[in-house]
Amino acid sequence: MDFPKRTKQQKSEAHSYAILLYKLRALGIFRNLTENDYGIDFELELVIDDQVTARVVKIQVKSAESLKLREDKTPSVGGIKQTTLNYWCELSYRTNVIAYAVDLASEKIYVSRHLFWQATRAIDGSNSSKSIEFIAAGDNGDTTAKAVTLLCAFAPSAADHVYAHTLALRRLKDFLELLGDAHQYDAGTEIDGSHFRDLLEACRILLWPQGNTIWTNEKDRRYWTSFDYWVQKSEAEGWDGLSCYAARPILSKLVPALIRTLRTYKESVLAGKYYWAHRNPQFLTLVYETVLPESDDKNSLIEWGNRYEQNSRTRAHSASYFVQMAREPKPKKVRKPRKKR
Repeated sequence: MDFPKRTKQQKSEAHSYAILLYKLRALGIFRNLTENDYGIDFELELVIDDQVTARVVKIQVKSAESLKLREDKTPSVGGIKQTTLNYWCELSYRTNVIAYAVDLASEKIYVSRHLFWQATRAIDGSNSSKSIEFIAAGDNGDTTAKAVTLLCAFAPSAADHVYAHTLALRRLKDFLELLGDAHQYDAGTEIDGSHFRDLLEACRILLWPQGNTIWTNEKDRRYWTSFDYWVQKSEAEGWDGLSCYAARPILSKLVPALIRTLRTYKESVLAGKYYWAHRNPQFLTLVYETVLPESDDKNSLIEWGNRYEQNSRTRAHSASYFVQMAREPKPKKVRKPRKKR
């Protein structure tokens, strides 16, 4: 009597799912999406102290009999279709998506960073498949996987980043003026509250989660994104409102950190120009034509801000051409004919 046989692929998938769910079982509720979603295998909802948090991350699982590692111990998985990359981008624009690679031989698991940014860089309009990279986990792969999963569940989405990135670029002049005013005006002068609120809003998203590390005071680390907190702290020191004197140490940390982050995000956006040229050409244009200070030293930023109009001359004349060219698919590689022996 014959029975249906399980294919090698089905066996590998079942094995990888079992390994992953066993190792991450303490994180929360796994919901199988293999039959109802394209390119996504599971949805994980975090459970913390027996409380279902509504914090969700979507998961793609890749497996191999024996994963090949690069010299830096970074694993990668290839064969990702452009259509899958497109799907990941659309899905992960508002819901964070990560991938796991499972080595079936060693039963080690590796986790990727947020797939959105990897996918945007890989999309080029061609028919060629791409690879995705995973974090080199060393001997603590399970711990790394759990930590990254938790961070991803609480991290701002790509949509949040686009909003904050746009806000920061459009208010860059105001933020640099804040820094300069705080150090150049009398100590008791009150700074512009609306500009400071916008700075906190942009930093809350773009500096997540490293923003907490720039503060030495425990309360500052806990409440630094709150405008009212800084006002109350300034008034407790005897100033009216948020004074320049009270704002100096705050702005001296936030503005340089924001500039460094904006440079990093600019590289990521321009690396994914094909995606952005089709998805949000206005955003790509803004990122391309906005000039950023090359230094993040406080005094250099103040000087740069004082000459903002001169330093920030945009490349508006070339931005439209850049976006137009970015929309073109990557040309296919022409294979050279083999030489006859």
